[in-house]
Amino acid sequence: MSDTYVELLVKKPEQKAAAALHGIMIGLGAVLFCIGLFTHFLITLTGLLLWGASYLFSMQAHVEYEYLYLDKELTVDKIKNQAKRKKVGVYSLSTLEVMAPRKSHRLDSYQNLKAKDYSSETEAGNAFELVLNGENGRERIVIDTNEELIKAIRMVAPRQVFTD
Repeated sequence: MSDTYVELLVKKPEQKAAAALHGIMIGLGAVLFCIGLFTHFLITLTGLLLWGASYLFSMQAHVEYEYLYLDKELTVDKIKNQAKRKKVGVYSLSTLEVMAPRKSHRLDSYQNLKAKDYSSETEAGNAFELVLNGENGRERIVIDTNEELIKAIRMVAPRQVFTD
């Protein structure tokens, strides 16, 4: 049995506002912590809370998506800050209705469906939309692709994949 395996890692551009806010919160937290050591405990606690909140902002600033295609199944993982991985979706491509570039006219009848966006959200990302029949009805997902991934999905569903 020949299984097709394709792996693709897509990096979202760094969110400049979150990175700047992260730096400000770390600096302010350090100042409040040092002042609080000599004055009042609540100021020290506020500095520690700012450090904790800055960690949450740093996790949102660096996001990557990893697509794994293996034998008619697409798995999407979200990687935050190159440290924390979470599986955000597993999609069976045997229920694929249509796959086309993001601005294709072939997706016009599916615009009322809410899209789950797992793309880099850049022009260079080559974003494609997939419409699938899942357990919760129709699902529309947006992913970045390369030629190898498109070719692998086309082997499974040749009449549903469009590259125009």
